Amino acid sequence: MTVAIISSWFPRFGGETFLGVELGALRPHFERVIVVPVRDAVFSRETLLAAIHVARTHPKRFFRTLRGVCSGSSTLRILFKNLALFPKALAVARQIEMEGVDHIHAYWLSAPATVAFVASEVLGIPWSSSAHRWDIYEQNLLSRKARTASFVRTISARGRRDLAALIDAKDRSKVRQVPVGVKIPPAACATTPGPLRLLCAANLIEQKGHADLLEALAIAAARNVAFACDIVGSGPTFHRLARAIERLGLSDRVTLCGRIPHDALLERLQSGRYDAAVLASRDDAGIPLEGIPVALMEAMAAGLPCIATASGGIPELIDDSVGFLARPGDAVSIADGIERLAASCELRTSLGSSARQRVTERFNIDRTGPALAELILQA
Repeated sequence: MTVAIISSWFPRFGGETFLGVELGALRPHFERVIVVPVRDAVFSRETLLAAIHVARTHPKRFFRTLRGVCSGSSTLRILFKNLALFPKALAVARQIEMEGVDHIHAYWLSAPATVAFVASEVLGIPWSSSAHRWDIYEQNLLSRKARTASFVRTISARGRRDLAALIDAKDRSKVRQVPVGVKIPPAACATTPGPLRLLCAANLIEQKGHADLLEALAIAAARNVAFACDIVGSGPTFHRLARAIERLGLSDRVTLCGRIPHDALLERLQSGRYDAAVLASRDDAGIPLEGIPVALMEAMAAGLPCIATASGGIPELIDDSVGFLARPGDAVSIADGIERLAASCELRTSLGSSARQRVTERFNIDRTGPALAELILQA
């Protein structure tokens, strides 16, 4: 069986590092797996020529699918987005046809799923999708996608519940929960006494709540808590965060590391460089923007406790047996968690051990990868 994976960026433009791990677990179950990033060559001459070829070869399916995309797009913004992607979707269909693909699986229920849906409708090849977080609430052709997909995989119970509420009742049985998994290192890192060494690994975007984290760190510093924090990631808020670090007097405690290659970051985690992970994700206008963050899973797999906000599916990963949960936007409660971990090496060790056990049992790629492969094989 040949499977086409429709990604957003991976592997051409970085990001979606979880997909590399999951693909490694999927490949042994299929004869061949190809990966097609949606963002690659969206408006190129080659894309346009391939799209024209498919439209000419499958004219009835082309017009029927185009009508479905136009009538099913719920807002002008989504309509324009889908129409802009339509030639790319046809070009992907051409590639899939030439590669002899048997099944299409999209990562993200937004643009990648639109491309997979169009390719499937034009070619008559079964398709499915993984849904993560905001892509559910965008409601981009949700009913049509759920109706035509073999299944829709969600990575959290929150996502499964919310997606089921947004689609037709007859399609809800297609929604299946399979978490994203991570590799489990052979041993947990050792926790050492001394100042609390924190890691925040997240894209530098508003939704990740770095401004709230810096406020929490400033509160902890004012309480004379001994800590250091590395903020790893890249994004549009980098310079604003750099100014905030200086303004809050945190320059000797907080380091903006920029982007670090995934393998190098895992080496840092597993070498015992950090004592805990922290993530201050926000919710936007009541919409939970987090699924279950892989960065937190990887930290827990290395034996680190976590301090995080209760955004999206994070409470399915973290509770008081493995770390501390704060309300989104509540810098004081984040600072409270930092202070408690900083005060006790024994607490860090105990919570970290429980964290590693939880990820090993529930989010181990050796289990989640085969579970997703089985859904595709049965589609």
